[in-house]
Amino acid sequence: MKNKKDRINGIINNLRLKGTTNLENLAADYNVSTATIRRDIKELEKSGQVVQTIGGGIILRTDFSESVRKENLSHAIVEKIRIAEYCSTLINEQDTVILGPGAITTLTGRIISGLDINFRVVTNSLSLALELSELDNINTYIIGGEVEGNYSTKMEYNQSGLDSIKYADKLFISADGIDIEHGLTYFQASSMIPMIKQMMEVADEVILIGDSTKFGKIYFNRLQGIECVTKIITDSKLDAKYKGAFTKLNIDCITV
Repeated sequence: MKNKKDRINGIINNLRLKGTTNLENLAADYNVSTATIRRDIKELEKSGQVVQTIGGGIILRTDFSESVRKENLSHAIVEKIRIAEYCSTLINEQDTVILGPGAITTLTGRIISGLDINFRVVTNSLSLALELSELDNINTYIIGGEVEGNYSTKMEYNQSGLDSIKYADKLFISADGIDIEHGLTYFQASSMIPMIKQMMEVADEVILIGDSTKFGKIYFNRLQGIECVTKIITDSKLDAKYKGAFTKLNIDCITV
């Protein structure tokens, strides 16, 4: 990646995922020399965004942005960053955007926080809501309910906080399994399925995001059939048979 601005943004997004990395890994990721990466890191150090350790490690400052190391982002990291970055290009001035629960949707929320436009974000991620609430251009709305880990879950209909939301321009959701026949399934998210369904009811666009390893997998808890989404964003490793099937269902499938 020769474009310096894109490379520096990519380094920050990489660190948002991992929390820490090193010069050699970054040089390999962006196909440049370690000397080039070293200059980029010096620039980020001057702006207070990263810290370089004596051993050569690079750490994202926790007061700049909390990493998502505790989320399930241990694989397909580069693909997840590309997907989240593409999602940021879909946000328009004064949009209302709902972010469903999940690691990649939380990452998307952190990346869209850098947009220089005014818009609203609705989320049930406690940490993401706290981060976004610091920004003047983003009106942040957190969905209420019982706390389960980092997320609030809908326990009773009138407790979710979604009742007052009548319309949203875009909803970004993820799933553990994405299958043509069985639809969207989850390994453990049964308590959040009613909330996600209510999110879908108010959204003009339901955008499913996830890396290509999610496709063809099926888990215990089912949300809905694949036809419930209007758009799918995934990486370029997606098997062509899925893209063809989605086209037949009039679902726009974008690979990045």
